[in-house]
Amino acid sequence: MSPRPSSRSTRGATLLLVVLLVTVLLGLVAGVMAYASSERTRAVSSSRVGQRQSCAESGLQLARGYFGRNYAQWDTFLSKPSTYDPVASPTNTAPARPRELTGPTGRNAIKLVNPALFADLDGDAKDDVYLYIRDNEDEFKPLASDWARDNDQQVVVGAMCISETLIPRRGDTNKLDPSALAVEGILQYNGGGQAYTAQSAGGTGSGNLNR
Repeated sequence: MSPRPSSRSTRGATLLLVVLLVTVLLGLVAGVMAYASSERTRAVSSSRVGQRQSCAESGLQLARGYFGRNYAQWDTFLSKPSTYDPVASPTNTAPARPRELTGPTGRNAIKLVNPALFADLDGDAKDDVYLYIRDNEDEFKPLASDWARDNDQQVVVGAMCISETLIPRRGDTNKLDPSALAVEGILQYNGGGQAYTAQSAGGTGSGNLNR
């Protein structure tokens, strides 16, 4: 007749099993918490991108309306890229810088020329978007490009989100994200006293715009 296992060895085996189960449960809990944290981070990031897109998209609608109503001044606008065009290029070496308050092409200087280029979207009496206009490439070779004059009744209009409330802050430092989302679209004049968009909007992706 074989000897029965002692109660001490039975308790030891039970304790080992309990420890293993607790370890597995702790691992599962840690995994669930890590997954929930990553999902929250992803959701916050998506929400922030949505806010920025909404800010720029709303500004683009304002840009279409403003520049559409002022078709007669397109060439005047195009001839002053330091006020109306933030896109840097070899022919626009001093582009508008609406995110900077001071400076020869900063927000304050732009407002002195045309304060209508800025709009408050959320009612806090602060600028949220900057509206701009630039020429499309409408000269045919051998003619050189003339970015200060419209030749085909089409221009590029856009909006840059410069808001301190609608642009998200960095999660690690809580400082404003320096990048700005800008959205553009083609505005075409139909010759009947009205302008309309001929191309859907597209995001440029950042505030560092280059032609």
